[in-house]
Amino acid sequence: GIHTADIYREGLSEREVGTQAFAEAIIERLGREPRQLQPVHYHGRGITIKTTQTPKAKKELAGVDVFLHWDEAGRDPNGLGGKLASLGGTLTLKMVTNRGVKVYPEGLPEIFCTDHWRCRFTGGKSYADVVDLLDRMHTAGLDVIKTENLYTFDGEPGYSLGQGE
Repeated sequence: GIHTADIYREGLSEREVGTQAFAEAIIERLGREPRQLQPVHYHGRGITIKTTQTPKAKKELAGVDVFLHWDEAGRDPNGLGGKLASLGGTLTLKMVTNRGVKVYPEGLPEIFCTDHWRCRFTGGKSYADVVDLLDRMHTAGLDVIKTENLYTFDGEPGYSLGQGE
C-alpha cells in the first residue's frame, strides 16, 4: 500500500511517498512474509536458470560512423559531404546525418543543422582502412569527435540503419 507518485491510486494505496521513503520501506520489510499476496517458497531448491551457449557468429567490418564537430561554410551539408566524399579511399561515404536526419546526399535544404555530424562510411575490410580514413580527415582539418565501427554478424547488420538505408 505504500506507493510512489507514479503508481499511487486513491482508494487503492495507503500512502504516497518519495523514492527514498519507498526504498526505506522495502529495506524495513526484507525477509518478511507478504501480508496481501501469496508467499512463494522454493523448499531449499533455489531458482535454476538454464542458459544455452550462442554459437559464435562471423563478425566482419562493414564500415564506420565518424562523428565530427564542423561549423564551417554556414553548416552546409553539401559542402561537408563533398569534402568527405573525396577523403574516403577504400571506404565510401554513404550519408551524413545531423540530429538523426539524413542531410547528405539528397537532404532537404530547410533542415536546421547543428555543428555535430554523423558521417557513415561503408566498405573497406580492415581496421587499417578506418585508420587511413581518420588520418586523411585529420590532415584535411576535420575535427573527429568519436568513431563507431560498423559490423555485420553472419551477414546481418549489428548496427542501426540510418534514414533511407
